[in-house]
Amino acid sequence: MPLANISIERQLHYAEKGEQGGVDIREPSTALLGISSIDRYRQGLNVPQINPITGGLGSALSSPYNFSLTTLGQNLMTGFFTRLAVNEVQFRWTLPTITERNNKMYIYIAPNANFALTAVAHSGTTTTFTLGSTTGYLAGQTIQVLSPDISGRVVSGTYLIASTTPTTLVCNDPNGLPDFATTAVSGNVFVRGLIVVPDGWYDLYNQDITSLSRFGNLALAFQTAVRGITEISSLVSGFLCTYNLPYQGINNSTPVSVNAVGQPYNTFFASNLTTPSNVFFFGRYTDPLRPNAVGLFEMMAWNNSQLRSAFQYSSPNVSLLSTPFVDIVCDQLTANQSLKDADSGDISRTMLCRVFLTPDAFTGNMANLGSNPILIHRTFPFPKQIKWNANQPIGNLQFQVYDSQGYLLSTMEGLSGAPANPPNYFDSDQGDWSMTLLVSEV
Repeated sequence: MPLANISIERQLHYAEKGEQGGVDIREPSTALLGISSIDRYRQGLNVPQINPITGGLGSALSSPYNFSLTTLGQNLMTGFFTRLAVNEVQFRWTLPTITERNNKMYIYIAPNANFALTAVAHSGTTTTFTLGSTTGYLAGQTIQVLSPDISGRVVSGTYLIASTTPTTLVCNDPNGLPDFATTAVSGNVFVRGLIVVPDGWYDLYNQDITSLSRFGNLALAFQTAVRGITEISSLVSGFLCTYNLPYQGINNSTPVSVNAVGQPYNTFFASNLTTPSNVFFFGRYTDPLRPNAVGLFEMMAWNNSQLRSAFQYSSPNVSLLSTPFVDIVCDQLTANQSLKDADSGDISRTMLCRVFLTPDAFTGNMANLGSNPILIHRTFPFPKQIKWNANQPIGNLQFQVYDSQGYLLSTMEGLSGAPANPPNYFDSDQGDWSMTLLVSEV
C-alpha cells in the first residue's frame, strides 16, 4: 500500500519500528595522498622550497616530467585501501611557445619555377640532374629530388650542389648509387631551406607587423627566419608572412585587412609575391629521435598537400600550444588496474589522469593560448577509480608526463647551461606540478 494512503500515525509507527524505513549509508573511510614534483629534490631535507633551477644542496638535476620519489626506508602509505582516484591537479604550463622541440620546418623553392627533372646520370661520386634551366640554382645549396627509381635504384633524396651548368646540377652522392648512363625521368627538384625560429614566447597579431620591436609576432619571426636562410636568401628577399589577413591579388604583395570573398581567415598567409616565379611549398621537419612530435609545421597548421605556388595558406587549426593536453603517468600506482586505458590515437598508455591545457573560464583568443605561461587547476567530479591490493603498501614511485604524441614533455634544450653564470640548469623552463589522490578503503 502506498504511504500516501496510510495515516500519519501509522507512517510514524513504520518509521520508528524500521518497517518500510530507509537504509543508512555510510561513505567509506578515505585518506589523501599528496604528490608534488618538487619533492624530487627533498632527499630528506626539511626545507619548504627547493630552487627548481639549480636543485637542492647537491641534488641531481632532474625534470619535473620524469622523476622518482624515494621513501627513504618507509612507505608513503601502508595498505588497507582498495581504491585510488586523482582528486585534484595543479599544473604549471611554462614551456615557451617555441623551443628546440618545435622550432624547425622546411621550405622547398623552385627558382623561376624550374623544377621539372628530365634526366639523371651517375658516375663515380657525383650525380647529375638535368632541368630545362638551372637559373637561380647555386653551388652549396641543398636540393630535394623527387624521382622514380631507375632500375631499382632509389634516386629520390637530398643532394648538395657542387656545380651547375645552364641545364644541369652536378651534385654529391649521399645515397651510394652505382654508375648508370643518362636516363630520362619525370620528376621534380627543389632547393631546400631549413627554417629555424628563435626560442621564446610568441603571439598572433591581426595586422602586418614589420617592426622588430614586435618580434613576439610569430608571423614576423617566421618571415625573418625564412629571409635569413643563407642558401636561399636571393630567392626569398621579399618573402612575407602574416596572420588573419586575406590575400588580395597577385599584384598586391602586402596583404591588407579588408574583406575578400572566399579567402580564409584565422590562418597564416605566406607569399613570395615580389618574385612570384620562385614558387614554393612547406614541409615538416622530422626529428630522428621523435619522428611524430608536433613541430613548427603542425603548430602553424600548414597543409600537408600544397600546390607549388607563389603563396600558401595554413588551415584554421593554428595553435601556439605544442600539445592540447598532458598525460600524467605512474606505472606503480596503476599496476593493479585490470581495465586498461585506451586512446583513439596511435599510442595508448595507462595513466593517472589527462589534463587539458585550457584554463577554467578561458575567454581569450583561443589561437593565442600558449603565448604565455598558464596555471591549470583541475578538480575531477567523477575521477577515474584505480584498483589497489589491500595488502600492498605504496613505496617508491616514478612519475612521467607525456604530450599528445606520446613523448616525454621537454624543451629539448639539454641538461645544463653555462658552468658559472647563469648556473647549471635542467630545462629550467619546465614548471612544477602537484596533485592529490583520494585513497579509499573500499
